[in-house]
Amino acid sequence: MVTYNLIQKSKFDSNGEEISELQCDLCNSVNIKETNEGYVCGDCGIVLEVLKLQYYRPYNDDILQYAPLGQTQIGTKRERHCFPNSIQWENWNKLHSIRENEKVVLDNAKQTISKIFSNLHLPNTYQKIVFQRFNKVRSKLRPSTKYRSVEKLVPVIIYYTFKLRNISINEEELINASGISKKEFKDFFLQLRNFIPEYAKRNRQDYIIQKMLQVTEYFDLGLRFYYLSKKIMYKLWELIKNTTDDVIAGVATSISALCSYKDFINVNAICKMLGIKMSTVQFQVRERIFRKLKVDGFISLVRSSDLLNEIMEKLGLLKLKENHTDEEPADFVEIVLGNASQVFNCHNGIDYYFFAIKDDHNNPVLITINIYNPIIHKEHNQSYQAQEAKLFDCERLVYYRTKDPPLSIV
Repeated sequence: MVTYNLIQKSKFDSNGEEISELQCDLCNSVNIKETNEGYVCGDCGIVLEVLKLQYYRPYNDDILQYAPLGQTQIGTKRERHCFPNSIQWENWNKLHSIRENEKVVLDNAKQTISKIFSNLHLPNTYQKIVFQRFNKVRSKLRPSTKYRSVEKLVPVIIYYTFKLRNISINEEELINASGISKKEFKDFFLQLRNFIPEYAKRNRQDYIIQKMLQVTEYFDLGLRFYYLSKKIMYKLWELIKNTTDDVIAGVATSISALCSYKDFINVNAICKMLGIKMSTVQFQVRERIFRKLKVDGFISLVRSSDLLNEIMEKLGLLKLKENHTDEEPADFVEIVLGNASQVFNCHNGIDYYFFAIKDDHNNPVLITINIYNPIIHKEHNQSYQAQEAKLFDCERLVYYRTKDPPLSIV
């Protein structure tokens, strides 16, 4: 292998030109030529392995150092300001910082979403959906606004995502887990509705039904309480729909508790479970039911429960109270409508149910029931009244084991 020796002292020829300090180890010649490819021996033509190096001053007063000094710095601060296009340099620097900050924001959003989901025991399958909606909504908000804050925007996006899918979520628990105040949550909730137009088109009743089912399971009240609350919501929907979903669920379940479940649950416990105030439910009952129906005598939600029970009976939501004696026959079968299969749309004013049972002789019996819901209407600026109409139709079809056709008894 060809090597080289470095001569310590410079040598000059007769013409005063500097002689190369390199020496070829192959032929010991000092006739070394400098080429673009490196140093070459002029006698034997061997290319030396010595590297071609040049030295320049690290800084020249006449030339600005525009070469990057690092991954995030282009020249010194003084050089960037002295440069004629310093404004453009500053804009590029800001753009570079924005990209870095945006990445930090997205990482922070993922961590915040994961933390809230873990604290509330929410299904992890929705984390990706929440993050995508967060990124989409945040990109539409103008820069430097407080609504782009990760800590304040993430819980509202989570709330919207679950409500759009009719999945019950506790607003109070969400606020406590995220560290945002209730006032800020409401403020952000109203401001972001403009960026989520599909929220206004969602089916509110499905979400309210989920909340009422949650109340029923939490207090172990049984399916009768759930179906009674759902029926009350459908009947009074036009009167109580202009409020939040949790309040509507609280009104329906509170009426069910006051009318049929006084000994099992109180209204205050229901309101605490839903995260609403009892005074809010009382206001809705007084303004939306008693005043709209022109019923006087309201004192308070609890003290007027008997009067509220009479209103529900007149609307066909509860059975009329009758005086029964102990001598009445007790061999009857109670049919709970909630256990039947719903066939038609419940919003058409008719509830259609069918039951398949067996009689004493083990013959199959099919019972169909049509329940006509009373429609609340208002005539000539008078009080709201329930339309007097037929309440229900009942038909029983018995199929005998012989070849005879089914016998219809109405």
